[in-house]
Formats: sequence, structure tokens, C-alpha cells
Amino acid sequence: MEKYSRWRDAGTGIQPFLPPVPPRTESNLLSTLSNVIQSIVGPIQGVIKLLLVLIISLVYALLVPGLGLVLTPLGPVQRLWTRLFSFVLLRSVLFFSGFFIIKNDTVSLRRGKDARIHSGDVIVANWSSYIDVIYLAYKYRPVFTQVFPVDGKNIRRISLWQAIRLCTALPALTPEEAGAQKSSLYTLRELAEEAKERRWGPVIVFPEGTTSNGRALLKFASIFKSYQPSEREGRFHVLTFNLTVKRLASCDVPCNPAMTSSQQASDLASLAGTGMDDLVGGQLLVCLANMSRLRKTNLSMSDKRDFMEYYQMRYKGSARKQEQQAIRASNKKIK
Repeated sequence: MEKYSRWRDAGTGIQPFLPPVPPRTESNLLSTLSNVIQSIVGPIQGVIKLLLVLIISLVYALLVPGLGLVLTPLGPVQRLWTRLFSFVLLRSVLFFSGFFIIKNDTVSLRRGKDARIHSGDVIVANWSSYIDVIYLAYKYRPVFTQVFPVDGKNIRRISLWQAIRLCTALPALTPEEAGAQKSSLYTLRELAEEAKERRWGPVIVFPEGTTSNGRALLKFASIFKSYQPSEREGRFHVLTFNLTVKRLASCDVPCNPAMTSSQQASDLASLAGTGMDDLVGGQLLVCLANMSRLRKTNLSMSDKRDFMEYYQMRYKGSARKQEQQAIRASNKKIK
């Protein structure tokens, strides 16, 4: 659509914000019959699935955040309780949402046993929908975060429900816009260390800061500045959502103890001349792009915000125009 061309990335020609248009298929008797059946059965099936998802979500809210809070003094029991019911109930939500089988692949550039994910580890992932959030909650029981494209403390801890709501919300560019208190802000290193100490689980970061349509990667917010490429104390894991779920083996991820100097030099060479001051973030972006086979764009959270504001303005203008046309048509009938 030409009216949205300003949000098409100049380097790749990709529009990462509009929903992708499904390819056209040739019409035949079988496909026509299938469409007719789907139009009859689909709404009924959709209502039933929606009711089941709502019921499971209510049970989750009562058993995990609710009863889990009561069990807080019993640390190991509380962790076991929340892990068990999160796994069962959130997997049920995914099942009734149509994800009957979820394929998981671990990608490694060399042989060797991949390290497990522990509390305080940082999982870096791309972000395209609320399904990504529910999958991560079901799989890892993690700490979700909201990132801001500012210097200093630019991350805050959020709940699963808040992470789901952010999928459709206007991206907040500052903590003040999101209503975040200064005491709730962290650097990524600080949050990872606290999560490790208190055994909160791994820390999920979506460095793009907002959702895309899954056709490309947005620019990362500079949230990795508290780490240096030469470090070997970080524990990063790269996860991609692109038809299947892929995780890069931790030995091939920057700042992990097993990463070799030659790998680090190769990644840094690819960033030379880009003007990027967050080198660890740049390395992780390269890993994410290579593994997901998604193109990197020069669009960011602020571009998504501008796009959503423009889209909402056009939608409201179109709705107002249709309402005025309906009023004129009714007036003509009266006359």
C-alpha cells in the first residue's frame, strides 16, 4: 500500500509492520467446497476454542499468580507448583489456539553438549505476537521485560499479562511514558544478577522493543551496553520464532564462556564501520538474523509508534466517513 510506503525499509524493501498478505490460490471445486464448510464450521469452532482458552486463563490466574503468592514462603514448593501448572495450562492454551505440535530445533556450529538454561541467563528473541510470549512462559517460566531506547537503566520487569498487552500497545519510548518508577528500572546485567540470586528464572528480552509482522528484524535498543565483547561471564541464549522455534547453542553465542576468540573476531568484523556503539547487541543481532534467516532493517520502535499512530488516525477517519455516509443515506430515505 502506497500510503504506508514511508515505513518500508529502504535497504531491503520490506514493510515489517503491516500484516502479510496471503498468496492467492487458484479457485477450484475442492477449494470452494472447503471454503463453504469453513465459513459454516469456523465461527462455531472459534467460539468454542475462545471459551476454552478463557476458562484455562482464569484457572491459570487463580492457581499460578494467586495461589502461588500464598506459597511464596515455601520457596521450593512454590517454584514447583508454578512450574507445573504453568507448563500444563499454558501448553493447553497453545493447543486450543491451534499449535498442536511445536517443533523445536537447537542449532550448533560445532559438536558438543549444549548448556542448559538457568536462572539469571538472558534469552534474546525476536517478537511477532502474543503467541511468542505464551510459548516462552510455558517453556521457561521466565522473567519478562520491557525495554526502552534510552541510556542508563532502560529495562523493567513486567508480568506475563503485561507482556501480552504490550503486543498491541503503542511502544513507550521512555520509562515515564510507560509509567515506570525509577526504582523498578534496571540495567540488563543488574536484572540478570538479581534473577540468578533470587532464582526467578531466565530473563527474556525482546531487544526490538515491539512486535513486527515476522518478515524482518527491527533495530535493537541499546540494552547490552553493560556487557563487553571480550567478557566470558555472560550467559546469553538466542531464540527465534519463524514458523519453527530455533535456539542457537550457547557455545556459539557472544559473551558465553565457550565462545572462541575467532568467532568473536568474525562477529566484530561484520560490525566494523556500522557506527554501532552496543557491540554485544550488534553481535546478538547478527546471530539472530543468521539463524532466523530474517533480514535486518533500519526501522525501530519509534518508527513502529509513528506507524501505529498514523494507522489509528486513518482508521478513525475512515470510520467517521462511513458514519457520515450512513447518516446522509438515512436522511435521503426520510425525505
